[in-house]
Amino acid sequence: MRKKNRIMHCKRCLMPNTRPNSIFNKNNICQACINHDKKKFINFKKRQEWLSRYIKNNKNKSKYDCLVAVSGGKDSHMIVKRLIENHSIKNPLLVSISDEFTHSRAGQYNINNLVTRYNLDHVTFRCKPKEFIRKTRQDFEKELHPLKWIEEQIYLIPLDIAEKYGINLIFYSENPAFEYGTSKKLNIFHPHANKKNKVIFMGAIYPYSITDSLKEARSIGFKNLDDFNEWKREGSIEQDTQIDSLGYIVQLWTKYPKFGFQRVSDIASRYVREGKISLDEARKLIIENDHKLDSQALEDFINCLGYTSKEFWNIVDKFWNSNLFEKVDGIWRRKFNYN
Repeated sequence: MRKKNRIMHCKRCLMPNTRPNSIFNKNNICQACINHDKKKFINFKKRQEWLSRYIKNNKNKSKYDCLVAVSGGKDSHMIVKRLIENHSIKNPLLVSISDEFTHSRAGQYNINNLVTRYNLDHVTFRCKPKEFIRKTRQDFEKELHPLKWIEEQIYLIPLDIAEKYGINLIFYSENPAFEYGTSKKLNIFHPHANKKNKVIFMGAIYPYSITDSLKEARSIGFKNLDDFNEWKREGSIEQDTQIDSLGYIVQLWTKYPKFGFQRVSDIASRYVREGKISLDEARKLIIENDHKLDSQALEDFINCLGYTSKEFWNIVDKFWNSNLFEKVDGIWRRKFNYN
C-alpha cells in the first residue's frame, strides 16, 4: 500500500493523489483530467473506420466473429450495440464471469435483455464456489482487496475461452489506465494480451464516458436499480454502475480506509469532467457519501464469506492509513480536507 503524508485533490475534479500510480502535474491537475482534454484532439472517427477495416481483415475460422466480456451493465450494452450496428459484427460470443454474491434483479434483467435483443450465444463461467470463497477471504485478510482474484479471472477466463473457440478478437470497454490517469496514452490494444488473440478497448475507439455508455445502453433497453426499485445504495451517488452484484460493492469501499476515497470520488470526479455536476457539487457529494459502506452489500459479503460483523471490522481495522486517519474514541476519522 502506498502511504502519503498529505492527501491532495485535483483542482479540477477532486481526484485524490493517493490513488495508486496516480500522476499529477505541477499545477495539481490529475492525469485523468489531462487525458480527458486529450480526447478533443483524438480523431475517433478515424479510429472507428480503422476498426471496421481491422475486423474485416482479421476474420477467424471460428463461427464467432469476436468475443465480448459482458456483465450486462451499461458498457456491455454499448459495446455489443456498436459492434453489431456500426461495425458489421453479426455473431459475437458473450462471456460473463459470475461471483458468489447475491445478484440483483436489474443485473439479471440486463444480461437477458442483451442476449435476447440480438439473439446471441452467451457463456456464464462460474468459478468453483469454494475456490472463490477461499481466494476472496485470503485477499481480504492480507490486502483488504477482496476481489483481487475474481477480477483477475474476469480478464483471464475470456482469453482462455476465446482460444478454445478459435476467436482472435476480444472486446472490453474502457482503457482504465487512461481513464483513471495512470497512463498518458489512449492505447487501442490491451498491452498484456497474449499472441493468439487481441484485446481491444472500445473506449479507445469511441470517446469513453459514463454519459455516452448510459445513453447507448438505454437506447436498447438497459435498466438501472431505480427502474426495479430494489436497492437504494448507501455510499453511492448513482444507480447505473456496478449494479449486478450486492457483495461486490464492498470491494469498492475498501479503498477508503487505505487511500481516503472510494467509488463516490471516482464517479463524482468523472461527472465533473463530463460536465454533469460542478466542482462544488462534487465536493458536497463526496463529503456526505464517500465514507459510507452500504449495509446490504456488507450483509451479503459477510454471509457469503462466512464472517461475523465483528470479524469483518476487526480485519478492516488493521488497514486504516494512519497518515490519513486518526482513531478518536475507537472510531477512525479523516485528518484531511477535500481542498
